[in-house]
Amino acid sequence: MKQELLSYLNNQTDFIDLNNLNDLFTAAKLAEVFQVKRNTVSHYLNQLTKEGKLVKINSRPVYYFHKEAFEHQFYLLSGNVYSSTEEIMKEQPLFGREKDFFSLMIGHDKSLNRVVEQIKTALNYPDNGLPVLITGESGTGKSYLVQLIYQYCLAHDLINENAPLVTLNCAQYANNPELLTSNLFGHAKGAFTGADSDKTGAFESANGGILFLDEVHRLNSEGQEKLFTYLDQGVIYRMGDTAKQIHIKTRLFFATTEALDSTFLTTFIRRIPIQVRMPSIYERSRNERIELVYSFFLNERRRISKRLLVSGQVISLLTGRSFKGNIGELKNTVKVTVAKAFLEQRDLKDIQVTIYHLPEFVLNNNQQSLQTPTQEEIMLTENTTINQLVERYNPNQKRVIDTFERIINEFQKADGKLSDCENQLKQTVDHLFDYLLFETDRQQKHEMLLYLTQYIRETFRQMESAYQIKFNGNSVYALSYYLFQRGSSKWYPEDNELQELIRSLDRQIKATYPTSYHYVERILELCKLKLDLDISEMDRIVLALYLKKADWTRGLSIPKAIIVAHGYATASSIANVANRFLGKDIFESFDMPLDVSPQRIAEEILDYSENNDISNGLVILVDMGSLKEIYQYFPKQITVPIAIMNNVTTPLAIALGENLQKKLALSEMVELSAKQAAFDWQIIYPEENRFKALLTTCQTGIGTAAHISHLLEKSLPGACELKILPYEYHILADNQKDETVFAIYDVLGIIGTDNPQIEDIPFLSLEELISGDENQKLMEWLAPVMTEEENQLFNKNVIRNFSLEKVIDSVTILDTEKVMKEIELFMRDLETQANLTLSNAKKLALYVHISCLIERLIRNVPIDTYQCDDECYQCRQSDFENIKKSFSVIETDYSVDIPDAEIAYIYDIIYRNVDRPTKDDDF
Repeated sequence: MKQELLSYLNNQTDFIDLNNLNDLFTAAKLAEVFQVKRNTVSHYLNQLTKEGKLVKINSRPVYYFHKEAFEHQFYLLSGNVYSSTEEIMKEQPLFGREKDFFSLMIGHDKSLNRVVEQIKTALNYPDNGLPVLITGESGTGKSYLVQLIYQYCLAHDLINENAPLVTLNCAQYANNPELLTSNLFGHAKGAFTGADSDKTGAFESANGGILFLDEVHRLNSEGQEKLFTYLDQGVIYRMGDTAKQIHIKTRLFFATTEALDSTFLTTFIRRIPIQVRMPSIYERSRNERIELVYSFFLNERRRISKRLLVSGQVISLLTGRSFKGNIGELKNTVKVTVAKAFLEQRDLKDIQVTIYHLPEFVLNNNQQSLQTPTQEEIMLTENTTINQLVERYNPNQKRVIDTFERIINEFQKADGKLSDCENQLKQTVDHLFDYLLFETDRQQKHEMLLYLTQYIRETFRQMESAYQIKFNGNSVYALSYYLFQRGSSKWYPEDNELQELIRSLDRQIKATYPTSYHYVERILELCKLKLDLDISEMDRIVLALYLKKADWTRGLSIPKAIIVAHGYATASSIANVANRFLGKDIFESFDMPLDVSPQRIAEEILDYSENNDISNGLVILVDMGSLKEIYQYFPKQITVPIAIMNNVTTPLAIALGENLQKKLALSEMVELSAKQAAFDWQIIYPEENRFKALLTTCQTGIGTAAHISHLLEKSLPGACELKILPYEYHILADNQKDETVFAIYDVLGIIGTDNPQIEDIPFLSLEELISGDENQKLMEWLAPVMTEEENQLFNKNVIRNFSLEKVIDSVTILDTEKVMKEIELFMRDLETQANLTLSNAKKLALYVHISCLIERLIRNVPIDTYQCDDECYQCRQSDFENIKKSFSVIETDYSVDIPDAEIAYIYDIIYRNVDRPTKDDDF
């Protein structure tokens, strides 16, 4: 009974809230749980308190909780008996680890950080969250993660306090789909022989809570398909009663050890938006593996109730070895090791664990080298916590946190006035960085430290270039060691008054050291995403105090220069060549989308000017666009001269860079550079041996044209030298033969949804291609570039790849069969209501466009700029209403609302045959 009480309180204490203590921690409730007399429970509880295993709160009623579990999750306690919860909370350190149920999982803030973030995203998503698939090798902690998810949902009121957690292992039903159906969805009386009564399945049992399907890869295709109805509509049907819908609200979690592309239907994977992977034990960092080993030895020490002395070599061997069964196998290995040591020494007061107690397989092929540092021996007592062990292994992180505390204590003593404690704060920070720079072993090659140093050095180089300053040599190492020792843990004071005190100090530091504070902000901003940093006010305070005026000096400035160009890497390519030619980083680059506005260009330049020193002027090289259009968006308050040069080229950039370094006057520099970069031009088009090409186009945008092109390319034989190019329909229709593509390529023909009517260029409609009626025409086009055998292979591939289902499947992730039925119903209803007959070409365009439309609306990115004038709307209002009515089934089935802009687009396809492609059609 005593051990059972201790074990029960150990589990419950992980989730204790001192501000709202649950009666589970009282003797009365414990007596009810274990069905024994209250005085018996009280006797054992008091014994465990005297032994130091429980903490007792002498309030009314009296509460008991597990001391070691509390210290593992929260903070260390000085005693075992307290008069109130307030007395316990006073012992909370100024800075503590952020409390979160997922912090029970070792690595939650390191290797599992991304996993935890994705899980929280899924859990907090509106309308019952999102389904989650957890992948990972056996023994990586998938089931344990689901247990924590359940506790998290309870604590954050995402599910009711009595909500169930139902687990179903799919491996039991791998070869019995009928039994699977019954256990998942239940069955009605008489559904099969032996079904004497109605049965509730796992879905109904989990209603309002969580349903966890483990080893889901053991479900065959039929088993996976049985889940589609719930994933799509949130309803189930009992076996033998398909007429009665049962609405279920449960959070679905799946787990598998298999690769997603090996056993799962693509349509099943598409329905699970959140997919997380648990790393294997050897993918965990060394620190995490050590922490896992510590936790398992602590668990075994509790079981044997004796002190454990574990040799450092045992820790090193267990940490350095890869385990096929991952965390589960490591846990069992520790258990067997301690059991062997206990068998030999059970009559002794202390149990010593050495390498002679390890299983033989741990010693074989261990991945340690002679250079691997050996751990120190550890002693585990009833008062030892995992935090104490981790801090002993990594004391430098604690030193950083201690520095935080000393800074706040000094500021608090000075009544919140920086001027009264400035010198003490500087000394505290200097002591920290003296330790980091001069007492840390730099010879220890740690990959993370090397990575940090490399990236910080690059960040400082960018800062020096942007602000024309120079940092002293130690600054790179100081910041790298600081970030390395600080780690990725989130530290914060829980007290609201202390939080406000920190914010006050942050404001005063910013006002006292504005330049250094600005540099620190910029450095941390540049590092944040690359280094996965969680920036706090304390980081800015400490680094601003360290990076004082003495640590940087301003150099002699020259005007700054930037290149702004349209295209994926146009500006960066020119800047890179020019900077390498000049031997110095003169130019910064901005690569802009093709449809960017002059206002957006101006905003980018203004943002650059806020983060760089342009006090000596700014020269902007742009590739095209009106100079006046850009300049008119600059605020009139700009006080520095700005020169804008159009039609940027690499020679112009090199000429300007050379003149910048000569420190010429701005006007002289610009004029001279323009003269030096003058160039001649001539266009030479190929007359013979031009590449053969097919063009693809589509009324509904370049995205669909690109997918048609992709399907054609998949159909080509491997040795065929044929270019297939997607093209904007309106560009072909407007420019005709003047479009550059006709000068570069020998265009054999155009394939698409509408004919741009280009003289001497044959056209094949997508409808004809899908129907197969005109495949002979396409084969004739390609006769010059293919042998007869290749042409036959191409024709066979086209027939396979260009079914309507394949075309729609290529432009959307929706269920193809379902969406085609919905669109067919829409068109049939529209023909009836509007008394019209749609041509095959228009039906094809509607199939492709509406499938894209549905997906856009599901993703919440509808067309919102498609124009329809009021006069047109008034004249054809009934046509618009007919289209809207015909969409009602699609709106209901997919829970979307078709906006007017989308209706206008459909109207044009049906009645006007006008092409107005938008970028929203690109999938």
